[in-house]
Amino acid sequence: MKYSQGLSKKMSSITKYFAAAVIFSTIVTMPSAFLQNRALAATSVSRTYKPRTTPSHSIPTSPGTLITSGPSRKPCIYPYTPNGNLQPGLHNAEAGTKTTTSCVVAYLSGATTWAQWESPWITQPGYGYTTWVAAEPLSRQLILEVDLIPDSLENQSNPLGWEQSCAAGQFDTYAQQLGTSLVAAGLENSVIRLGAEMNGPWEVDFIGTTTVEQNLWATCFANEVTAMRQATGEHFLFDWNPNACYESVPYANYYPGNAYVDILGLDLYDGTCTAPGGSTTPITWNQLAIEPAGLTYFEAFAKTQEKPMSFPEWGLLQSPNGDDPAYINGIGSIFATGDTSFESYFDAGDGGTLQIGPATPLSQVKFQKWFGHVSQK
Repeated sequence: MKYSQGLSKKMSSITKYFAAAVIFSTIVTMPSAFLQNRALAATSVSRTYKPRTTPSHSIPTSPGTLITSGPSRKPCIYPYTPNGNLQPGLHNAEAGTKTTTSCVVAYLSGATTWAQWESPWITQPGYGYTTWVAAEPLSRQLILEVDLIPDSLENQSNPLGWEQSCAAGQFDTYAQQLGTSLVAAGLENSVIRLGAEMNGPWEVDFIGTTTVEQNLWATCFANEVTAMRQATGEHFLFDWNPNACYESVPYANYYPGNAYVDILGLDLYDGTCTAPGGSTTPITWNQLAIEPAGLTYFEAFAKTQEKPMSFPEWGLLQSPNGDDPAYINGIGSIFATGDTSFESYFDAGDGGTLQIGPATPLSQVKFQKWFGHVSQK
């Protein structure tokens, strides 16, 4: 996420890279468990694609069912994961929120080479994600943030070079291998946030500032989705996931088309982009929802595409609102009644965010109400 209040594009104090050799004899890419800052704010590609086998628009009978490309309304969480290990972070997050989850967010960003991108750190059992999923494979799953490219190709000021290569299909084999690696690790039911927050210039795979660049980005997304769907045994869902209120780039410029998108996700934290830098004036839920390129705008686009929404990243901020039950109510009410596929609270408690727990007693009550027993709504 990105704020306009003068914060760095990526908060290095909470970026975590880990030495793979400590656990494994081969080098793998470590998770970048960073919280990105959020700021103010395609045409469809006609390619062959693998039809989805996941049921669409089916409401689950319990919160333990898998996410679908419909109103499955599954509660997920991103826990604080020091050294990349799932536990004890997940246990602590569940204790703080007083909920139980069967869906966890992880970040595969930070790969420096294609080899690391193809075989991400999370497929290694030492971190606990694969064993956690394998214990209940019919209900547990991961939400994986995946950049379109490794860090070595990063060029936010001029992404045209890598975008042209990707649009020409030159990265397809890498994407298919990534899909194969995830399936082999038992993560075939993962939701892929491919190129998440692509409209933010802090991202490695930023869409660019011109329509040409943005159209190429959309083609790249479509190509990589098509390639990942070629992995035998995959049941991936792909979440097209901008960041709220960053500029007003028309979604059509970088939307790859409904054939390549299962869910439309919006990252929406409890802070407005329209307030002056350093403002401590509390904001209301309504103010947050109607900000430029915010929730109301995005929800209308999702309805136009007839696709479900998700909230892949949302969370309380230390300032300006702090413990903010109205924000929890706002997200919760949309999640419980709208065409929403899943939500994931960012429970890391760093980078200016707040964990749900004793330090946020008002929000803790509301969080448990909305997300503790979703199937009873």
